[in-house]
Amino acid sequence: MLDELAIDVAQEKSRHEEELSDAWLQHEKEVLGVRARYEKELCGLHEDKNRTEEEIRSQLRDEKARTRELESMQQMVEKLQAQIQSMEGTKGWFERRLKEADETAEKSALEHQEQVQKLQLEHTAQLQGKMAEMEAQQRATENAFREVLKVQAETVLDLQDRLKGRNQTETLDCP
Repeated sequence: MLDELAIDVAQEKSRHEEELSDAWLQHEKEVLGVRARYEKELCGLHEDKNRTEEEIRSQLRDEKARTRELESMQQMVEKLQAQIQSMEGTKGWFERRLKEADETAEKSALEHQEQVQKLQLEHTAQLQGKMAEMEAQQRATENAFREVLKVQAETVLDLQDRLKGRNQTETLDCP
């Protein structure tokens, strides 16, 4: 009985060791399966991480290129803004000069118009003076002409009278 018990215990122990070994093998298989699955997932995650890193590096390169392009454009924009400000200043200067020129031209036109009116008034006054002078000269000429005519008429009459007187004396002297 003791031998049977020992055999049973040995069989039980052997079965138990076998079950334990089977369980251990099963456990090892499951651990290897889980490990293989996790390693596969880890490998996939590493690939995703590498792909994502490459995408991020590519985006970073693109962003750096855009940044350089924007910086050069920013410099160009600043230069253009400076040119615009300069042109606006020049435009303002030209507008002021144009306004001054317009004012000067308007002032000159007014002065010219005033001067023309003044000269026209002076010319009219001089013309009236000359007309009056000419009329006075004409009257004086007419008076002088009348005087000359009067003197000539008197002279002619006087000569006629003398001739008559001579003719009468000659007629008296002539037999």
